[in-house]
Amino acid sequence: MSEVGIRVEWAADYEGVLVVTIDNPPANAMKLSLFRNMRDLFLNVRDDYVNARCIILTGEGKIFCAGADTRELAARTTEMQIARSEVSRSCFDAIRRCALPVVGAVNGAAVGAGVVLAACCDIVLASDNAHFSLTEVLIGALGGTRHTARLVPNKLMRYMALTGQRVSAADVARYGGVLEVTSQEELIGRALEIAGQIASLSPYGVQLMKESINLTEELPVTEGYRIEQLYTTLASNLPDAAEAGSAMREKRKPNWTGQTVSLHRRNDPER
Repeated sequence: MSEVGIRVEWAADYEGVLVVTIDNPPANAMKLSLFRNMRDLFLNVRDDYVNARCIILTGEGKIFCAGADTRELAARTTEMQIARSEVSRSCFDAIRRCALPVVGAVNGAAVGAGVVLAACCDIVLASDNAHFSLTEVLIGALGGTRHTARLVPNKLMRYMALTGQRVSAADVARYGGVLEVTSQEELIGRALEIAGQIASLSPYGVQLMKESINLTEELPVTEGYRIEQLYTTLASNLPDAAEAGSAMREKRKPNWTGQTVSLHRRNDPER
């Protein structure tokens, strides 16, 4: 299946892994229509791809995402910018809150909105030619800093935002924002290995784990841990929890019975 600017494919040899590729040559820039299509894809992935267990998000060619389409930005009005902001914000939120884990495979430059896309993924891998930059200050715009602060420390984020200069994938990895840096040729293979590991686990367990992480990310420790305890109670009473115990005792692979559930309605008014 393909939407405008997006290619969606099942990964060969990795059951349950969906590969989403930004495919908008020459630089995979984010048009308004692309933001909208990507938002809808991640919101509805559990309905449209019922066997999906994990998603890889990457870019076509040697650029992950060059940010917002400058041709659209050149013609912006206040009204257009308000509308565009709503769509882009809901796109990023759909990725971050997706019911399925998202592995970002940053295959080259991640600029502006490209940095935000990476930051919204649960796990980020990058090729050794990849780099990250917030260039908004160079074109009279703002944005991206709050999400970027989830990838790198505050002072490095400020450097990126105030200078527009690029930071290498290796530097981002030093601070934990990128899990691993690989060659460009090995990037997707490594992403598939990680996504395959996730896809082999209990669908309900993985969904509840991701949801609890999202809910507790910015909470104080005591309140966050309390929510984790409540989610643990939910997870431990699901059939998959009993199956996990049986499989461990019997030294066999679990036969998961659970299915993940869509966290959004197709006609969600907040969209």
